[in-house]
Amino acid sequence: EDALSITSRFVTGGMSLGALSRESHEVIALGMNRVGGMSNSGEGGEDRLRFTPIMDVDENGHSPSFPHLQGLKKGDSAASAT
Repeated sequence: EDALSITSRFVTGGMSLGALSRESHEVIALGMNRVGGMSNSGEGGEDRLRFTPIMDVDENGHSPSFPHLQGLKKGDSAASAT
């Protein structure tokens, strides 16, 4: 079985915004989106900025919109996929 088939079944446990920081939610979502898995974190109330692709990424992988995230690529998403 290839890696893409395996990672598409990865799912994080549901964690509310009250249980984890914004930064934690976004890092989990970014990682799961990159491997094609699903993140079940958040329950509403997330910053609307999370639901649009991150396009303001410089050559070092930094974004002024998400300064706490490192190693970004243009088009990354910090939105949880459920």
